[in-house]
Amino acid sequence: MLEPSPRPLDFYRHRASQVGDLTGQANGNYTTSRMALVVTCLLALAVLYQSFIPKTFPMWSPALMVPLIVYLGYRTKSCQQRLRQLRSLSDYYDRGIARLGLKWDALDEGAEFADHKHLYATDLDLFGRGSLFQVLCSARTKAGRETLANWMKSPATFEETLARQAAVAELRPRQELREAIAAAGAKAGSELQPATWRAWIAEGSAPFPLWAAPVALPIAVCAVVLAVLYGIHALSWHGFLFGACILLPIAVLFAWSFHKRATAIMDSLSPLAAELPILCELLRTMEHERFSSPKLSELAARLKQDGTAASRYVHRLQTLVGLLKGRDGTWFGWLTVPSYAVLWATQFAMAIDRWRQRHGNELLDWLDTLSEFEALLSIATYNYEHPQDVFPELVENEGPLFEAQALGHVLLDENSCVRNDVRIGSEVRFLIVSGSNMSGKSTFLRAIGVNAVLAWMGAPVRCAKLRIPRLSIGAAIRMEDSVVDGRSHFFAEMQRLRQVIELAGETPLLFLADEIMSGTNSHDRRIAAEWVVRALMLRNAIGLITTHDLALTEIASNGLPGRNLCFEDSGESGNLKFDYKLCEGLLTRSNALNIAHMLGIDTAVFAKGPPVTAPINPPAK
Repeated sequence: MLEPSPRPLDFYRHRASQVGDLTGQANGNYTTSRMALVVTCLLALAVLYQSFIPKTFPMWSPALMVPLIVYLGYRTKSCQQRLRQLRSLSDYYDRGIARLGLKWDALDEGAEFADHKHLYATDLDLFGRGSLFQVLCSARTKAGRETLANWMKSPATFEETLARQAAVAELRPRQELREAIAAAGAKAGSELQPATWRAWIAEGSAPFPLWAAPVALPIAVCAVVLAVLYGIHALSWHGFLFGACILLPIAVLFAWSFHKRATAIMDSLSPLAAELPILCELLRTMEHERFSSPKLSELAARLKQDGTAASRYVHRLQTLVGLLKGRDGTWFGWLTVPSYAVLWATQFAMAIDRWRQRHGNELLDWLDTLSEFEALLSIATYNYEHPQDVFPELVENEGPLFEAQALGHVLLDENSCVRNDVRIGSEVRFLIVSGSNMSGKSTFLRAIGVNAVLAWMGAPVRCAKLRIPRLSIGAAIRMEDSVVDGRSHFFAEMQRLRQVIELAGETPLLFLADEIMSGTNSHDRRIAAEWVVRALMLRNAIGLITTHDLALTEIASNGLPGRNLCFEDSGESGNLKFDYKLCEGLLTRSNALNIAHMLGIDTAVFAKGPPVTAPINPPAK
């Protein structure tokens, strides 16, 4: 009999403990290897001194130390890389524990993706502290984070969403792959900024002429041959000096002719040099995987260029950039003159420019492929962390519909959040949800909107079951005024409602409005709210509005396909308590006494009339 799989939180804690122990061991190994390398190098210097100054040891004695130094150097580098990987894994599991514990301060807010003009991003808390992005995102790079954010803000097509669901289902159990991606690269922070790469590819510097490379190569070959002939004593000092006096001015003149172009290329490489290792490593990790779902197979195929893996092309670029940037190192100062003779900077600048012209467009496609893969991996991680969430049933060729059983909010603890059923469709096309403040109306609206977002980005939803066609979302839940822009809260709401109505005329729409028209009096609010609902019904939209003004509940019984629901408080004796369960019909309880109690007002005193001279609580004598 198979043992049940551990809960995600228990697994994360167990792995975090294991990785912590391994990190301690790796740190000790790294320290030991580094000290051994330092001691060996000092010993080699001592042997070198004894061999050449007092000549105590034979001249070949220092050569015996070289293999040991090379071995210890390689071992130290390996220990350092292992330590870095373990620290990245530790951060990965710490973030997983934070996601499951809803520890918002320890998670990526994705604040740079927030858009207050978007029709639902701010209203549904997609970004920022306490947001859907914090629960979903485990992407390693900036490119992956950007793709995930774009998916949240724009629903995919029916076919694309189904393909994403299949890919997520395949990636869900592959914990080793998620660890490999998390441990990749030289740093734990997000890297691979797409804008940097796009700017580099689109850079408008003048290309090198076609004759430059054929001319540069013979100059470099002649310089090397000259040095070799002198080294093997086939050329005298005077002959070497004569050849250098002819060759060096030619090389300097050639390098000077292309100095501006080479400098422009070298300057553009600074931000890329740090990102190439992680790009190469991530591509190599993805290329080594085998996939069966159509979406993942398609992404893997895009990483092949004429049968050659993308990581090989990127590794070549990484090598060229490393050699070119190597001239900035301290050790290169001894080779300044020889580097001019072989046209070091110009040669590699031309090679990098040729690479950009040949593979620049492919590189952007590889970045897009990698970012899609990371976004899918983030959703798969969420699916693993919330096994009770299910994939929605996506509906085609039907009218607007939202039919959910046991719907809950993703940003609440899944074991304690109150679930509700909701159905909006052809017969009942809008709901009016009444209730007092704090009764759960706004959270209910956001739960519907967030699950709709998850459904059409290919993610599982916090429902026992959900049937939904492709719907655009228009929300007026969190309206913000602006002193700078001269925009009041009411005016901001009017602008948003107009945008929602206009969008409903273009595409099937799910509208969500919280405390609609709260900025005007009850009479005008009742009339204007009905106009909004009628305009949306004429455009075949479905949705919900919430209100604590019971006058608005008349709209549902005024010849429109609506229905009244409510959230009631269950408080007694002046205490506000809510069960957050959606009830049929209108709000029947009054919580005026509960509100007065919360304000510290003794209503019994006012039952006989307000006090004239004495305070409610006279001071003690």
